[in-house]
Amino acid sequence: MKPLIVAFTLLSVAMVAQSGPVAAAPAASSPVPGPSYSDLYCSGFITRKAISRTTFVLGSKESPHADLFPGRSLLFLRGPALAQGERYSILRQVADPNREDSSPDQRKKLASLGDQYEDVGWVTVHSIKNGTAVASFDFSCGAAIPGDLVVPFKERPQIAFRRPEPELDTFRAHSAALKGHILGSRDFLGLLGTGLIVYTDFGAIKGAKPGDYLVISRGYAPEDLNKIDRISEWLPRGAEASAVNPVKTTPDMDHLMPDHILGELLVLSVSPESSTALITRASAEMELGDVVQKEDDDSANEAAANTPANDSS
Repeated sequence: MKPLIVAFTLLSVAMVAQSGPVAAAPAASSPVPGPSYSDLYCSGFITRKAISRTTFVLGSKESPHADLFPGRSLLFLRGPALAQGERYSILRQVADPNREDSSPDQRKKLASLGDQYEDVGWVTVHSIKNGTAVASFDFSCGAAIPGDLVVPFKERPQIAFRRPEPELDTFRAHSAALKGHILGSRDFLGLLGTGLIVYTDFGAIKGAKPGDYLVISRGYAPEDLNKIDRISEWLPRGAEASAVNPVKTTPDMDHLMPDHILGELLVLSVSPESSTALITRASAEMELGDVVQKEDDDSANEAAANTPANDSS
């Protein structure tokens, strides 16, 4: 019996050796880290281009008992060019209800860029009956309402975060490079931070394109300060009883101080005059009116030099 067992064992080993190694299943490619689908498709935009109002949300299966239609609802759309099986975006023109400027002429500058639109989500048309389309609300950024605009869906390019991120300066000397300003934000927030969507006047005309990083900064001169800081600017300075003959400084001298770097943002989309962007890093509180600029060439070159040649992350 023992020789039989040994022979069987040797035969099994030989068969395994002839069959070769078992091929490993291909690893699923991990998505490149970047803005989320919601960041891209719920970011909204500002444009001077007129958007057609001929196609719109007419109602939902729950009408007239409801006029807020959440995701996964069945919607009724009305318009001349709707097609069965096609996907459409739902947009809403919006305006900031806040009537005060966060910085000088902030609201006036924002209005000069064009009309602001909010992404509501996208739908798929399943059937059309007597000119009215029945559509499923497949992706929602918020509830739709009667009268929301419906336009053909367009894919938005996926954008990757850079790796590694260069060190963020705390201060930077004044630069002659083109400047823009953060003039608006999604949901009309005035105090800004990491992860928020903002709108700037740094558009394609100034060289912006999707995937660009812009530095956010604020100067110390009176014209650079936000509404709250401008109040403190004119308070008495150097009120220290033991100080003898200090050099007198005035607000007019504050432009001699470097710009304070507050954070950075990633451009998601652009129009000629404006850009929609995601704040990716913040080192200090930011507000509407803060300055945005492209990174200088030295920072970009340093980041490229520090990137490993085989880095695929």
